[in-house]
Amino acid sequence: MAKILCIDDNGHGLNARRVLLEKEGHQVVVARSGAEGLKAFRRGKVDLVVVDYVMPQMNGAEVVRKIKEVSPRLPVILLSGYTETLNLEEKVKEADCILSKGTREVPELLSAVKRLLRKTARKPAASVKAKEKKVARRQTAS
Repeated sequence: MAKILCIDDNGHGLNARRVLLEKEGHQVVVARSGAEGLKAFRRGKVDLVVVDYVMPQMNGAEVVRKIKEVSPRLPVILLSGYTETLNLEEKVKEADCILSKGTREVPELLSAVKRLLRKTARKPAASVKAKEKKVARRQTAS
């Protein structure tokens, strides 16, 4: 099925999501920080990213923006226990889906993953390296 990158500094949540998504037949790559997640993203093609919002050094919004600069059509799900408190729907418009952690997280995450993968399956994605080169050329031309 799909290759999914999960980024979260909380090992328990990260492992739970990995197990859940692997049971659905996906290949899951995990990262314990925003910087580690961006390295994993650059290393190989992924079909979807799930990232926690509250992390030290680099929060989920920063990760989402950096990924979208390189690969605007790559679906990204932002997770947080503070979705409403921090008004993340308004703050992180680049995310394709924002989900709250809690009792509804599992069914909502599975539903969002299926929906976003189905939506992007119709559109061929360019490789990350090709996108990075385009972004670099645009930045040098400016």
